[in-house]
Amino acid sequence: MFLHRLAKNLSATQHAITAHAGLRQAMSLCQPYISNALCQYKKTMKEVAAVPRILIIDDNPERTRLLSQILEAVPYEVLAPLPLKPQEVLPEQVAQRHPDILLIGADFPGQAVLKGMAFLSENYPCPTVMFSEDACAETIQSATRAGVSAYVVGKLTEARVRTIIEAAVARFRERQALQRELEKTKASLAERKIIERAKEVVAQQRGCSEAEAYQVLR
Repeated sequence: MFLHRLAKNLSATQHAITAHAGLRQAMSLCQPYISNALCQYKKTMKEVAAVPRILIIDDNPERTRLLSQILEAVPYEVLAPLPLKPQEVLPEQVAQRHPDILLIGADFPGQAVLKGMAFLSENYPCPTVMFSEDACAETIQSATRAGVSAYVVGKLTEARVRTIIEAAVARFRERQALQRELEKTKASLAERKIIERAKEVVAQQRGCSEAEAYQVLR
């Protein structure tokens, strides 16, 4: 509401200033600030209005139709579905559609499908839900290792699908945060190894202790 009032007031100010010829110079000075404020307002409103984009990838037309019908009642934009395709092709086609969430349908995902999911997760990481008829624990574990955020077996209802998607998004974000922390830790360890090696070199060259070499490096 504040941004809406601000934009309305800025627009009114702009018209008022323009209406007075004697204040044209003031208008020219204020114009960049007014334009920037209006631009920021439009951008913010666009982000608020945006809804997550969901892409269904499934060879089962009945499940695809059911998921599409369920998602019509929730705040998601459902993109045109894709069939499961070879792993080299799928990431490119997914990237072209820019989905925020993937729903994958595979009744009995074999190694080829799971390998494709891993390849897709590596090239286009995003929250991914897999709907399947295979309740085998080994398959579920393999799918999770391939980057699937949630693995679903059983009847699909609006409440269940929505809850599953929200859980998948939360799990994906948590995994991404852990991955960033891991990369940060690895980088810190690598820097520490470089510093330790540099201290050894300086200590050998100058015939001093490592503590003294560290002070030299600093």
